[in-house]
Amino acid sequence: YTLAGGVNLPKITRLLGDDGWRHKQLVKGRDDLRQDAVIQQLFALFNRCMRGPARAARPLRLRTYQVVPLTPRAGLLQWVDNTVPLGTWFRTHEAAYRPHSPTSVQLRATVHAVHRDAAADASRRRAVFDRVCEQAPPIFRFFFFENFAAPSCWYARRDAYIRSAAAASIAGWVLGIGDRHLQNILVDHRSAELVHIDLGIAFDLGRLLPIPELVPFRLTRELVDGMGLLGLDATFRHACHAALHAMRDNARVVSTILNVLKVDPLYMWSLIPQRLDKINRSASMAAVTDSDADTADAVTATVATEENQEAARSIMHVSQRLSATISVEGQVSELIQQATDPNLLSRMFEGW
Repeated sequence: YTLAGGVNLPKITRLLGDDGWRHKQLVKGRDDLRQDAVIQQLFALFNRCMRGPARAARPLRLRTYQVVPLTPRAGLLQWVDNTVPLGTWFRTHEAAYRPHSPTSVQLRATVHAVHRDAAADASRRRAVFDRVCEQAPPIFRFFFFENFAAPSCWYARRDAYIRSAAAASIAGWVLGIGDRHLQNILVDHRSAELVHIDLGIAFDLGRLLPIPELVPFRLTRELVDGMGLLGLDATFRHACHAALHAMRDNARVVSTILNVLKVDPLYMWSLIPQRLDKINRSASMAAVTDSDADTADAVTATVATEENQEAARSIMHVSQRLSATISVEGQVSELIQQATDPNLLSRMFEGW
């Protein structure tokens, strides 16, 4: 095995299968993969929804991978071959395509400094954000020039990229998936599709982080740069319409699956502050003696009640987003406006 990057040092293993091939998989410890497994199940459901007869000619799909939780603190993940994190690609290529610009590390430090300044207001943060954007023009278009030399292949792969970005954006908004920094989005060198990993922040938990996530999905300048001259106003917007139509048409099925997960003992429905509080209470429960059994049962019942409340809250938010209170076109336009709003982006975590 080899060690992958990250705080918990996951391990990349290479196993010799009975088919004679070596298969890579990621072994993660000190990490709860149950939510990742649930999100992958929901992605598979969305893929079935988006394969309707009206959309068969130009299918939309979310790239999925296998997740096997072994315990609440460890599990296995399928290794996604032929991919690279977007952040790694940018760091590797910025010197070639932005030779006269500061590095991404330097630019991040600039934004970090203004975020740490308690006296900096929103207008100052916006000014620094605009200056950083001027210093670092987007370069993701070169990914397609490098990997797909033939014009027909370049066009097809760019179209696949745009459609995968649209499907992932709408699904991510519906499920409230956050933490979409550049190391959590992979791009496939062969198909140009995006693959989202590390899905532990979902159901709007990102809004409760110390620096809240304010946008519905990642749609920064670099991602738009890869979409070509027409940007968001061609394939991306129409693909978002198709994805949201498909999910709304199957809203009842999605709600049914979530209600099943609501009573699944393998899944934790909890918000970040409450999760820490429950860990502390669990430690206290472990220390009680037999004479305190009644107290322990009462604490367990309280935790279960809070879990049910969080499950109901999450399911309600998903159902509301799939309701038809606003037209699909209006909803997509509003989401794109929020996702590209520099006033919101300038207030977010500089490493996002």
